[in-house]
Amino acid sequence: MDKPLTKEFEVKWADLDPNRHMRHSAYNDYAAHMRVKILEEAGLTMSKLEELKMGPILFREETKFLREVGMEGSITITAALSKSRADGSRWSFRHEMFRSDGIKAAIIEVDGAWLDILQRKLAIPPKEIADWFLSMPKTEDFILESAK
Repeated sequence: MDKPLTKEFEVKWADLDPNRHMRHSAYNDYAAHMRVKILEEAGLTMSKLEELKMGPILFREETKFLREVGMEGSITITAALSKSRADGSRWSFRHEMFRSDGIKAAIIEVDGAWLDILQRKLAIPPKEIADWFLSMPKTEDFILESAK
């Protein structure tokens, strides 16, 4: 397995629920933010995606909650590609979230694709995006599917 991409985030008061731990949807918000940051770092900024008339969409988002996260500092989120079509048109990421004490708090898995925002249909991205996806860190159980 390649070393996954990693980002650290500070837990905010707004992330907590009445039980004083991170609300369930905040886990997914951080994972989504992580994916946007990954795209930006690869040069796929919102303006570039607008130019391409494409955007990422999700088909599935599954979160396995392992431990509570509170206001005790920061969280670290990893991202690795767990599946991709050879043309980059469909993909899956696995995120792992760790508390500041190093304890794994959650595993978040998402399946997605690219949407042509003008035609409102699934799209095959330009080769540069497909190549970038295939160069990302991958999970040990990564699956490369043939383009359909």
